[in-house]
Amino acid sequence: MSVRDEFLRLLREDEVFRLAVLGYLGISDVQSSVRELVNVVNDLARNQLSMIDTLNKVISIMQKLTEEQDETLSNIKKLWEENNKIWQELKVLREDSERRWIENDKKWQETYKRFEAIENELKALRESTQRHEQELKALRESSQRHEEELKALREGQEKLWEENHKLWEENNKIWREIRNLRRDVAGVSHTVGVLVERDVRHYLPGWIRERFGVSIDRLRRLKVEGVVEIDGYAEVDNKVIAVEVKATLRVRDINDFMSRINRLRAIKPGKEVIAVIAYVNEAKDTGKAIELAKQGGVKVVRHHGEYEFEELT
Repeated sequence: MSVRDEFLRLLREDEVFRLAVLGYLGISDVQSSVRELVNVVNDLARNQLSMIDTLNKVISIMQKLTEEQDETLSNIKKLWEENNKIWQELKVLREDSERRWIENDKKWQETYKRFEAIENELKALRESTQRHEQELKALRESSQRHEEELKALREGQEKLWEENHKLWEENNKIWREIRNLRRDVAGVSHTVGVLVERDVRHYLPGWIRERFGVSIDRLRRLKVEGVVEIDGYAEVDNKVIAVEVKATLRVRDINDFMSRINRLRAIKPGKEVIAVIAYVNEAKDTGKAIELAKQGGVKVVRHHGEYEFEELT
């Protein structure tokens, strides 16, 4: 039940409350006037006063009663206005209170969810901590085993170092022997290369005569005009024969030879320069070297023995 309904009920049913309200509003004076009117009427009946005096008194009392009644109504009106104002304020307070309750409920729900999430995180953290403790325990046990193994390993390592030291001494002796052997092999290889190149240079003029129709008896090493050094050189009429002989053909040999041929052509303008490179053995990049020579206009031949030459470009 609202405050308004309770207030009206007490006015209807509780006479003490009603008289208290009337006294608060100044209505008790009205009741006093009414009682005075009743007494006057009774006196009139008992004493049979004159009608005019009685009416005058009655009119005077009624006027006073009317004035008091107007004042009472005015007070009641003010009371109702104040009461309505209070009810409006109570309505605003109630709405604000409801809104605050809704907001607080949302905040409590959010807070509960946060607490729940924190609790879950704490639970997960406890479980993770337990796992880490177990892992740490296992790690300590493993570390202890590793220390024991490391101790045994150090002992074995010391023995191994002793054995390795002996092996190093033996290896050093072997490496010295290998180094000496390589030096000897390098000398032999150089000697073989020189012999191979000399053999190719000996038989190459015959192939040049048959291939290019140029009559030459031999090729000689020459530094042409003090500028370009050619491994095998011959000049007949308007033709220049420039030959490079290699025991093993590699890409770097082609690059170097083509560079010298370009300089030779620059210092021999008007001459036909025939560039030939002959070899015996192949390396990993020999195929690439042959392709490079072909692009640069260099004849590549492989010597198989005596006058047998294989033309590759």
